[in-house]
Amino acid sequence: MSSFISSNAQHQQSKLASRSPLQMEYQYSPLGPNQFRLLTLHPRFPDPQYEALQEERPISCTLKSYPRIKSPAYRALSYTWGDLSVKIPILVNNKTLRVTTNLFTALEHIREDNSAATFWIDAICINQEDDEEKSSQVKMMREIYDTAEHTRSWLGPAGEGTDAAIAELDRIGSYLVGEGLIEPMKEFFRLPATEVQRYKILETMVREGVAPLVDQAIGNTSQTLAFVQNACSVLSRDYWKRVWILQELIVSPHILFQCGKSTIDFPTLHASVCYMHLLGTQIITRELERIGGLENLDPQSTATFNFAISLSTHTDSISNSTKLCGARLRYQGDATGETSDASQYPKLGSSMFELLARIHVTGATKTFCGATESRDRIFALLGIANDRDRLGIQPDYDQSKRCSEIYAEAARAIIQSGRVDLLSLSQPQGRDTDMPSWAPDWRAEWILRPSGQLPWDSSFKAFCLPVVSSDLDARIMDEKNSADQLRLRGYAVDVIEEVGRTWTPPYLEGYPGESSIPLIAAYLADIANFCKKSEKKFSTSRENIYANDLDRVSAHKRVPVADQEEYGTGFIRRAGKNSDEGYEHIKQHCMIAASNATDITPEQTQHFTHPLRNSYCNMMNWQRDRRPFLSKKGYVGLAPLHAQVGDVIVLFENANFPYILRDYGDGTYAFIGEAYVHGIMYGEYVKGNTGRGDLTTFTLV
Repeated sequence: MSSFISSNAQHQQSKLASRSPLQMEYQYSPLGPNQFRLLTLHPRFPDPQYEALQEERPISCTLKSYPRIKSPAYRALSYTWGDLSVKIPILVNNKTLRVTTNLFTALEHIREDNSAATFWIDAICINQEDDEEKSSQVKMMREIYDTAEHTRSWLGPAGEGTDAAIAELDRIGSYLVGEGLIEPMKEFFRLPATEVQRYKILETMVREGVAPLVDQAIGNTSQTLAFVQNACSVLSRDYWKRVWILQELIVSPHILFQCGKSTIDFPTLHASVCYMHLLGTQIITRELERIGGLENLDPQSTATFNFAISLSTHTDSISNSTKLCGARLRYQGDATGETSDASQYPKLGSSMFELLARIHVTGATKTFCGATESRDRIFALLGIANDRDRLGIQPDYDQSKRCSEIYAEAARAIIQSGRVDLLSLSQPQGRDTDMPSWAPDWRAEWILRPSGQLPWDSSFKAFCLPVVSSDLDARIMDEKNSADQLRLRGYAVDVIEEVGRTWTPPYLEGYPGESSIPLIAAYLADIANFCKKSEKKFSTSRENIYANDLDRVSAHKRVPVADQEEYGTGFIRRAGKNSDEGYEHIKQHCMIAASNATDITPEQTQHFTHPLRNSYCNMMNWQRDRRPFLSKKGYVGLAPLHAQVGDVIVLFENANFPYILRDYGDGTYAFIGEAYVHGIMYGEYVKGNTGRGDLTTFTLV
């Protein structure tokens, strides 16, 4: 396929090379108010005589402006621009306009043989050299995609195995939709962590429904693995890593994905993606039932487990496409129990805060939604945010304004609206030096989930007292006097007295082997040591910082995982007996490894592979890039990687998480990051302070 594209591009360039210089470059005419342009793509064969000779004419089109309210029917194209340094000429109104190779390839594939087709394509329909026009047209993009007949999502040219993969995705998805399984699967994946009984019902329903597909997958493992590999290669292409794709995907009423000449619609693709995420777990569950537990492992079941794990490893690579599909469902009003103020905006599913977090925050794998223009990491989401009017953020492509200023203004608007926990996404990895410490830098390579969960999914409610958002607005209205400062009120809880070693496990490598055990042992040892010192402080001062004695007794087990445990398929809840048992298994594993024993008994071996041990390690991995700490009063917890002795632990009003600040000594503070502080995560600290007499105003810079 690549040679075909290269040949067509060379043919196109040679056809246009002989044109008069006066005809060469297309010049845009200004748009009137509420106008936009549409492109009519001419057919591949101008008449039957050319078609019979199989002679294609160069890509050509007509570009015309229309009032938004009186435009003809059109389709929209969703695609990635690709390399801007390599461009190929096409004909626009009989003039030359250069487009990227990826757009040229898309035009080659989407144009009809014998009939014209009308499209809206951003790179052609917007004058990319006119910043004022870009700002104006960006505000219209949600409406443009919403009113298109359908959106053609161009994933790229066909590759090895992609046609077969899309055919199989279509077969699987069609089966799931036909069997009525897509609704239970969607509810299953969005179920709140507290709905344990509903989880069991849905899990049974889904397991029984997909059983025929799982039978087929196990019956031919090599074919299944090849399908998953090829499908994941399509679902992890650059298309899914572009931030503008989110708006284009979720507002379009109808979507048709195209890879080469193969196509598949959204409902069918989404059903297949859900199945792919479930497949590995379904195989493991079935095999455990067959053999009666891990203690009965045999070579056949071991091979089956390894096969299932390899499938799950591959599906980790499609997290971008998965969360984009989920965002579409939330926007289209398909989800129930919305996570924010969606009840006020029933047609739109997510606030700006949620959109930024869902797109730019990483999960189990490093994901990255890119944009040619860095400020588009915010502007691309404005059209679909349910609180965009209230926030007052406007697209601004004035190049005299720094991207860091735009990020800071957006962060201030979101925090001022009451979403204080946007602060939890301000992390040091990849941060530009010109950013205020409190504003998230969306250009960073990755931003981690705070304590392993997105803020609205977390059970933490560190500041549990109600805060009226209008009061919050009033408290920070004077921010306009200093663009880099943010003033927030909160409690100064304590000061860090000691910090432990950094907890930076190898990303995505897991903990099955011995190489990670010394790192785990050091992490657990530092926390256990701080817990002993905390106990000593209590025995000396008799100042009980814990609301109940159980928190003190369990601290050494709960702090390493931020008081969280896994259950089911990717669900997280407050830690309990399963977490405590997992801790004992990993502790025994560390002790056996440290002893350098060569004669290991079967009883000892089970500590190495026990599912609860692995689950506990997974939860520890969510706490990566932190370090344990001990405060002066005896609090033990996990602070950001760059926390230091003397840093202040703060609870801001309306925040779910505690935060760490660094006192500059001049009335201002550097924001260090979000923290887990054992014993105050569920409102224990503030419940007795309803008068708020000791609240402090912190000026962050």
